[in-house]
Amino acid sequence: MTVRPKSNVDPIPKRPRLSRQLGLTDLLMMGVGMMIGAGAILGMGESVHIAGAGGTLLAFLLSGGVALATAMAYGEMSSAAPKAGSTYQYARIAFGTRTGFMAGWISWFAAVLAGCLYAGLCGVYLVQYVPFLADIPLPAVFKERACAVVIVLLLAIGSYRGVEDIGKIQTLLTVLQMVALAFIALAGIAALMREPVRLANFRPLLPRGWLAIPACIGFEFVAFEGFEVIASAGEEARRPRHDLPRAMILSVVVVTATYLVVAFGLIAAVPRTGGPAWEWLAAQGERGFAETLQALLPYGAVFALATVLVAATSALNATIYAAARTLFALGRDGLLPASTAAISQKTRVPHVSLTITLAAMALLAAALPVLHAASAASILFLFVFALANACVLRLRRNHRSSREYRYRMPFFPALPLLTVAIQAGLAIFVFRVSPLAWAIVAAWCLAGVFRLLALSVRPPKPSH
Repeated sequence: MTVRPKSNVDPIPKRPRLSRQLGLTDLLMMGVGMMIGAGAILGMGESVHIAGAGGTLLAFLLSGGVALATAMAYGEMSSAAPKAGSTYQYARIAFGTRTGFMAGWISWFAAVLAGCLYAGLCGVYLVQYVPFLADIPLPAVFKERACAVVIVLLLAIGSYRGVEDIGKIQTLLTVLQMVALAFIALAGIAALMREPVRLANFRPLLPRGWLAIPACIGFEFVAFEGFEVIASAGEEARRPRHDLPRAMILSVVVVTATYLVVAFGLIAAVPRTGGPAWEWLAAQGERGFAETLQALLPYGAVFALATVLVAATSALNATIYAAARTLFALGRDGLLPASTAAISQKTRVPHVSLTITLAAMALLAAALPVLHAASAASILFLFVFALANACVLRLRRNHRSSREYRYRMPFFPALPLLTVAIQAGLAIFVFRVSPLAWAIVAAWCLAGVFRLLALSVRPPKPSH
């Protein structure tokens, strides 16, 4: 009798299930690691260019407030329906399959764009501060994009391992970057204490006026979206109803405090050039973080490069995880081809959706500048988070008796209503930063509408 070898992939007709191996610390490190990667690095150059030194600090504080309100909404929904797919699942339950699909469609692409941002930052810093790369006789842009693609491909190796290994790697990377950023912040504050004249670096506080602040918040909001990756782990957390809300809220609080301290320390550390400090920092763009450290510390550029690589790798690792789980959930519910829901029997990783996600990130990292990737990701995340706040309103009203809530957000319904209005306004202000980002967003949303029209011919079966 012939014995057939076992397949490494679960058969599609059987409903795929993920493995519950993530605890509160794993979830918290995943969210913090994803957020820290962009804000303290990209924010130092581009955000200061948009709003000035004082405007950047105020934008970080207000962004944290908006993110905290949204994290509370996610916390409530995840305590009632802890599923893979995050906003897609909440929108499907609250508003139906089609709205859910658009939420998942947008959320996945936002995560892919965020991944391009983190990989792109790695590319910029590698080419600028690694001598043998800088000496290659090719245009800098070409080298930066090539390095970004290589970073994505290297992270693919770890992404195909089991979720337990991913959690351990994420915790290590997050701890390393938090230690590095704490050291940088303390060095900047120490320089300010030695030379109080550095307080002049914060003047003028708002050189571009008050209207620059909402544009800055909208642009840098990608730096606050990491708590959504925690919601994506609803089917891989050991105690989802208990740990998911706590991890989301704690991650936003930790990250907001970190951004404010690091931003203050770095602005204080800007070298005195005779002109306004904010203009010097803004002129450095994405390299402002490293150029400031180079003036502040011995081997500052080397330290900055190491910090960027750890921070961006941590953020990229978490982003890949979240995006793949969203695509997996869409495929499992019949909204995308069934093959996207395939799970490796050996590692319990959704390997097909992971491969698609990595391929999309690599392609966009090769084509899209960091500024426009960050802006488009911010717009899409603002859309997704506004929808999440609308979902919590709908779920509380229509599903109160049928759902078990372990956490409820405060100041309901005023807080989610106010947050929806703020996020819609912020998305509009990003047009001041990157009109191309809005064109990218519009094209992707239109593609989603066409997919919905195709689905209407043969409606998918809803998940249970």
